[in-house]
Amino acid sequence: MSKLDKSFIYKGFKTLLAERLGEEVAQRIWADASLRLTELEKICADLDSDSRMMILPAAAIYLTAPEMLPLLKQYAADMGKRIGRVIHGVTSVPGVSRLLWRQMPRLMRTMSSPEKGYERRIVSESRELVGVDILACPLHRAAVRLGVPEVAAVVCAMDKAYMTGFKYIQYTRTTAIGEGDACCDYRLRFDPDKQ
Repeated sequence: MSKLDKSFIYKGFKTLLAERLGEEVAQRIWADASLRLTELEKICADLDSDSRMMILPAAAIYLTAPEMLPLLKQYAADMGKRIGRVIHGVTSVPGVSRLLWRQMPRLMRTMSSPEKGYERRIVSESRELVGVDILACPLHRAAVRLGVPEVAAVVCAMDKAYMTGFKYIQYTRTTAIGEGDACCDYRLRFDPDKQ
């Protein structure tokens, strides 16, 4: 079993490749991308665990079959929707969304902390709005370091999809570093009407 086959996030892309290109071509791409992933992991052993899990497999697939980037982005968005449904299920438990909302400023600071490699600007931590602008992202940096900045948009597609899964918490992001913008503008609002 290859390293790509073990990837929680990307292993399903192999099936999508087979559906689009046929089993033989998909197997060849997958085998080459798996070897490339092993090489990237050696070269980038110093990367943080999130970058190793999210960027390296996408980079390996992209470097093997660059023409598959649109399909890879769509796959990531679909994976994000699946993760979002899990998030929705958890936050549908009575009281969980309100508890999560009370902790959101702390969670946002922790998830975007300089210790995790982010540069950020806190926009709001009020009862109505929690917002942060991500000015630099370790995942984007990893993609740039590998010479494939366009791969960061794969993770952005997943992120944008799963963040909509929260029950009662409205999420918006209109810009993303991985999509060529100056920052990622995360905004969350508590909305008791959002299902």
